Amino acid sequence: MEKHIEADDRFEKVLFIIVNLITGISVIYYLLHLGQTFNSEDPWNLFILLIFSLKLVMDIYIFKIGFASFSLVLLFLPIISILGFAPIGEVQALFNDRTHLIEKHFYTLAFSALFFYYIWSILLWMTNKTYSNYDAKILSYYSGTVHSLLATWVFSALAIVSSIIYLPDLPGLAYKDLSPSLLPGNAWNSVVVISYFFVLMGVKGSAIRKFALLFVPFWLLSHYARVDILGLLLILYMLLTATKKLDVVKSKFSFKKAALIAGGLLVFSYLGLVRHSGLIFDVEAIVDSVSILINYPTVQDLVYSTAAAIEVTQSYGNYYTLIDYIPQLIPSFFGIEAQSPQAAHLVASLIHTNYGLFVYGEFYLNYEVLGLIAAPFVTYAVIFIPAFVLKKLFGKFGLALGYYWIVLTIARVFWYGFIYFIKPLVIILPIFILIYFIISSFEKDLVDKPALKSTDSL
Repeated sequence: MEKHIEADDRFEKVLFIIVNLITGISVIYYLLHLGQTFNSEDPWNLFILLIFSLKLVMDIYIFKIGFASFSLVLLFLPIISILGFAPIGEVQALFNDRTHLIEKHFYTLAFSALFFYYIWSILLWMTNKTYSNYDAKILSYYSGTVHSLLATWVFSALAIVSSIIYLPDLPGLAYKDLSPSLLPGNAWNSVVVISYFFVLMGVKGSAIRKFALLFVPFWLLSHYARVDILGLLLILYMLLTATKKLDVVKSKFSFKKAALIAGGLLVFSYLGLVRHSGLIFDVEAIVDSVSILINYPTVQDLVYSTAAAIEVTQSYGNYYTLIDYIPQLIPSFFGIEAQSPQAAHLVASLIHTNYGLFVYGEFYLNYEVLGLIAAPFVTYAVIFIPAFVLKKLFGKFGLALGYYWIVLTIARVFWYGFIYFIKPLVIILPIFILIYFIISSFEKDLVDKPALKSTDSL
């Protein structure tokens, strides 16, 4: 048995090295073409897309279904749009047909996407972020880590209430018709998802916890808050399919799991399609949602926005938006707004876009090609160092929270920038941890009270 495991490990290592040598050469091809305008007769784009598609399959085989594969799929989507659809003019035609920025900066876009994916996959491999060594070990903490019944009640109620404050309308409206949040502030989505962590970790017998577990994902999905909920759905999927009697078991392929993933992707795509018209259940919408799964509209917007960021940098010079994260950390409810706009808004103010910006687009805006080289390394450090610190401070509880925050925010980091990861991390998370410990301490003082000894009967 041990020899069989060792043979599998050797096979994975050899496969990983060979495929990465080939894909590395592909990345160098685009590096050598930086700054050139797209050549419509270039035969290499589809071939390199095929090579990276094989790499994605290999990576999923090695990492299994978990955070690593999830993050790589997010990074692979722009590669599909850039190499597969941009050469035939099917990426953000509404804007690009007038400006041709994607063609103008095609090779820089391709290098940016491929290099980030390439380095990110190697960093994940070197730090052993496979399912069994990372996800499974942390998921085991999601049962029985939080023993405070009172904290379970408080955070379950907070998750429900903050979901409604964030998105106060009844489900079914179009996205453009949704009302603003009931209370001021722009971080209610963060309040929702951080509260939900304490719900997941809470006492299992609580009825209000069971209601919150179902209500929050339903409410966010039915209001098209797809990026807010995407990482949470992955965690719920892993908890549903990879645990049995509180013990995390080895993740294996099954048709049931494949059906769950396919169904989830279809729902995700469908909600992206009908957000403009409201919830409409017809065959045409379902068929269209299947067709846009590969060349996803949001990814098209981001590809064009990144091309616009390259154009802005070359036309106007560098903008040091990464340094500007420091004043942006000031909470908006203090009435103090940062003077410098976020990177995506800065680009949109100069070249009209639908906002959003790939993380490597912001690095180019700041440091051009050197920024593209640094982007995956800096992003990896920004993402994983806080989890390491939380583990050192709070042990298993901190590690579970750090992992949760990584999975919940990685889509926003890759597609919209660091501010959606850092600002809640340094402001909201510490407050919620403090509240949790205060509630737990208060409950310990009342431990002899019969009401808190009994199970929740709500």
